[in-house]
Amino acid sequence: MDGHLRMLGGGAEYITTRRGEATQVFEDLHTWRPIMRLLSHEETGHGLSYARDRRMTKWCRSHGVEWRQLPQSTVVRGLSPADESWYETWHAHLESFLQVEAEEDPFAEAEGGAKQALGRVLRPGGVGFLGPETLGLPPGRAADRPQRQKGGESRAVDMLRSFLLERGEKYSGGISSPNSAWTACSRLSPYLAWGHVSVRTVWQQVEGRKQGAKGKWAKSLRAFVCRLQWRCVYSQRFEMRCWMEHRNLCPAWEHLLQGKTYMYGNDALLGGKTEEERLQAFEQGRTGFPLVDACMRCLLSTGWVNFRMRCMLVSFAVYNLWLDWRAVAAHLGRCFLDFEPGIHYPQLQMQAGTTGIDMRCYSVTKQAKEQDPKGDFIRRHVPELFGIRDASILEPWKIKCPNGGVVAGYVPRIVDELKTSKASKTVIAELQERFLSGGAGERSRHLAAPLNERPAGQKKRNQRFCEDAEPSDELDIMALLSQSASKRRRGGAAPRQDAAATGLGGLARGGGSAAGAWACPRCTLLNGNESSTAPSPAECEACGLPRPEESPATPARITIELD
Repeated sequence: MDGHLRMLGGGAEYITTRRGEATQVFEDLHTWRPIMRLLSHEETGHGLSYARDRRMTKWCRSHGVEWRQLPQSTVVRGLSPADESWYETWHAHLESFLQVEAEEDPFAEAEGGAKQALGRVLRPGGVGFLGPETLGLPPGRAADRPQRQKGGESRAVDMLRSFLLERGEKYSGGISSPNSAWTACSRLSPYLAWGHVSVRTVWQQVEGRKQGAKGKWAKSLRAFVCRLQWRCVYSQRFEMRCWMEHRNLCPAWEHLLQGKTYMYGNDALLGGKTEEERLQAFEQGRTGFPLVDACMRCLLSTGWVNFRMRCMLVSFAVYNLWLDWRAVAAHLGRCFLDFEPGIHYPQLQMQAGTTGIDMRCYSVTKQAKEQDPKGDFIRRHVPELFGIRDASILEPWKIKCPNGGVVAGYVPRIVDELKTSKASKTVIAELQERFLSGGAGERSRHLAAPLNERPAGQKKRNQRFCEDAEPSDELDIMALLSQSASKRRRGGAAPRQDAAATGLGGLARGGGSAAGAWACPRCTLLNGNESSTAPSPAECEACGLPRPEESPATPARITIELD
């Protein structure tokens, strides 16, 4: 934006950066020059940003300032993704008309010195962008990451073009390995997160490219569109349930929490490490598990790693280090260049198993053997292991070394992977069974669904249900889980008692009818369209796994074994 404005105005600066509490900054600006209207993007942020927005709303009302928030995504405030109208609203937005190409110099023919007036835009205190020293950021967060993707609309468009014309063909089969995903993934997520390109622009370009696509190209583009919709669904859910930033969707095992640790068994399995030591090892990429460390160090240096590896990191923290997902949420959010609260917190809970439905436990050793069998990714990011040229780099603790089996310069394993995961999975599986069977117990009252779309008394669609709203016990989670996506057609929602198993918000899980959507138990991709009567794909459009057969006798819980 600054670059475009400078081009139009002869090189002058137009972006003014002010630091401070939002209402105080605007109070100062308003005193210096009265503000009539405030324009901003409509944001689905975390609790702190929402609290700031509420303060700004109050300030604008008290000063008679019109605040217009422009939607930058497909999120609709006050609308649940389980609402029958969500898909139509989402689709209508994506198909809406895009702005025509901007003129190179719209002021060239203007009368009355419009171009000169633009050069006199008021910039109180404007000194360009403030640096990290001026902002007072901690040293650990002030330094830039030289290897990160660079921002800007032109770079976003170039990235989209290269994906649609060159790289995208390998998307369907290349998004799991951190080696192939580097180029097979679209790499558009940072640009979408920072608003350098819109979901609507991406969707329309992909839909246009799909028209003549065949074979691998067609399959990959279909899978990408599914992920794009998946992204929007999670953001819409978080808009209405943003308390999940702080609380578990299903707090069935909250009583096991001690500090930042879930005690799934004897603490001797944690190797005598305190939770701070485990957390620090995880954050620094010094756990003794090569692929885990490589992924974390990759994030620290570039801000990006593919989705499967992100899932593995969360799984390792929760199931092997027994850390609460909330303990790692802030660090991972700072690491992700494409951080978006609407995706971040729902996915953290999904991978941590606190949704009460799925348990995704990754074996980090198995993932290393499957996704980085030659150790290329590990060597790139863990220089201590660079000298190991064979597959033993995947399990360095098995290498016979003079110093007792530890490769020189590399840390020993912080925990025993098999023992810690077995303990955590056993406890969680037992609690899930008790939950699904309706078993009584001192925690049974917590097993009611924390998924109510709107707290009592809140009727306005433009109000956001946020962290200060307690989750309601009025809805039965089993009724929600059994609400069939295939029966939620435009004519109205199906009765709660009629149904096949679905996931949270009505997305079909596992089996179900041939129509509607189903989530792949291997890669979690949402396949098909829950608002369409067309048959859903017989196999996952991302990984190729056949659609699970419908089994009415099977409980709604899905345990996804990835080890």
